[in-house]
Parts: sequence; C-alpha cells; structure tokens
Amino acid sequence: MQGYESIFVLDPNATDEVQTSLLDKFRGIVQGQGGKVVQHAKWGRRKLAYEVKKRSHGIYHLFYIDHAPKAVKALESQLRLEESVLKWMSVAVEDVEAEHAAFEKLRTQGSLSQTLTER
Repeated sequence: MQGYESIFVLDPNATDEVQTSLLDKFRGIVQGQGGKVVQHAKWGRRKLAYEVKKRSHGIYHLFYIDHAPKAVKALESQLRLEESVLKWMSVAVEDVEAEHAAFEKLRTQGSLSQTLTER
C-alpha cells in the first residue's frame, strides 16, 4: 500500500501524558482528513545531531500513514504549530508495510538493535 512515513521529534521534557495527548491529537487529525495511521513506532529519547530550540535530546515518534495526501498536509500544519514538536519530516513511500517491516528488522537484528537496547 502506498503511503507516507512521518517522523517527528518531541521536546525531551514532555511527560508521558503530554506525549499521549499529542499522539492522540495527531491521529485524530489524520483520521479527520480521511487517512489512517497504519503503524506507530516510538524510537524513544535520542541525542540530536545538533541543538534544536536549545535542546540536545528529543523523543522520536514515527507514523506510517496510508495514502492520504490531505491528511499528511493537515498533520504537518499542526506539527508546525505545536511548541512541543522540535522537528518533523514526511516522505512518500511505495509500500508502507514493507518499510515498517524493514525498520523492525533493523531495530531487532541490525545496527539499530545495539543502540536502541542500550537506552
């Protein structure tokens, strides 16, 4: 299934409750525009390559969204307005399930497994 991969970095000081409310809000925006969040992956707290808004760490989240360009545009508009969001990026992918499977394989067996399990 064609779709989009949307990654966003939240403020490291955001509590679990704030994160949950933001994620629910973002899912609601996507669903309100006729889209669907197929998969959600939480990468957790990671060091940023460079400081963003005076923060050196961030909490990474990844949404795989079905083929709904209006939903992605609405999501990006909201991400731009949220103060707790440090950075975001969305890209089109050919096959959402294949991209998620490749990510999971890297996370569990590849080079990401060592860095993610150490944290």
